[in-house]
Amino acid sequence: MEHLPILVIAIPLFAAFVIPIIGKVSNSKYLQDGVAVGSLLFSVIGMVLLMKRVAALGPQVYVFGAALPSLTLPSGMKFPIRIIFEVDGMSAFMALSGSIAALAGAIYSIAYTSRETGRDRFYVLFLLMVVGMLGMELTGDIFNFFVFLEISSIASVALIAFRYYNAESVEAAIKYMVVSSLAALFVLVAVGFLYGKYDALNFAAIAKKMEFSWADKVALILLVVSLALKCGAVPLHMWLPDAYAEAPASVTAVLVSVSQASLYGLFRTCFSLFGIKMSTLTVGWIVIVFGVLSMFIGVTMAL
Repeated sequence: MEHLPILVIAIPLFAAFVIPIIGKVSNSKYLQDGVAVGSLLFSVIGMVLLMKRVAALGPQVYVFGAALPSLTLPSGMKFPIRIIFEVDGMSAFMALSGSIAALAGAIYSIAYTSRETGRDRFYVLFLLMVVGMLGMELTGDIFNFFVFLEISSIASVALIAFRYYNAESVEAAIKYMVVSSLAALFVLVAVGFLYGKYDALNFAAIAKKMEFSWADKVALILLVVSLALKCGAVPLHMWLPDAYAEAPASVTAVLVSVSQASLYGLFRTCFSLFGIKMSTLTVGWIVIVFGVLSMFIGVTMAL
């Protein structure tokens, strides 16, 4: 049970590498479908169990490479230096919602992939997109948040352009690629500011040391703009209509969950990383304004 935080990501990642091999050694298309769906079903079950564990025992921590998965501080160290997954109620809920959407999308994809070529490529990209999404929601490390953001973005671009014979799909993918690259650059620069100032990448360690200096304010602006761009908040939603319309239907459903993972990152940035030094009421109103604008302006423009 203590290894659940990594297993819900490792199993789909392993499946992404296995599926092309299955395509080389077997002619059964159902085997590839089964591996993809089965790996995501495992993630759903794992997240249900993990959510129960969080409800019963509180936030769960998984430290890579430690003698014990829950050992956050090596002997003699005052701050965490290893990659850490931190699962609390909010991250568990977001990851469970995303894994359920991914499972539904994979099941729906069975019929879609039967009509298209490149079944193995589709599932590899689909699973990598899900891995990136879940990693963004479970990691407790801001640099690895960036890494998982990039994994999900690259896979999403390829999936939006999966019907490459359709010019509109390629155009939508290029728009999404430009937006994702810009957002990723902003996140990376923000990570550089924070690491250069605090010598830490762990969310909790940075939040504890936060001074809210000019460098921190620049990092906050970069993170808010980039994550608002990724989650399609008005007025940074220009990529969203084309991407959702041109991607395969099963991909669009999961792409929404990937966008919500960026929204989760925005919440974590505002409330967990900078919330100690900011007015919670002010941050709350900023989020509300973004949400209301997206609800009314975004929907109106879509009509």
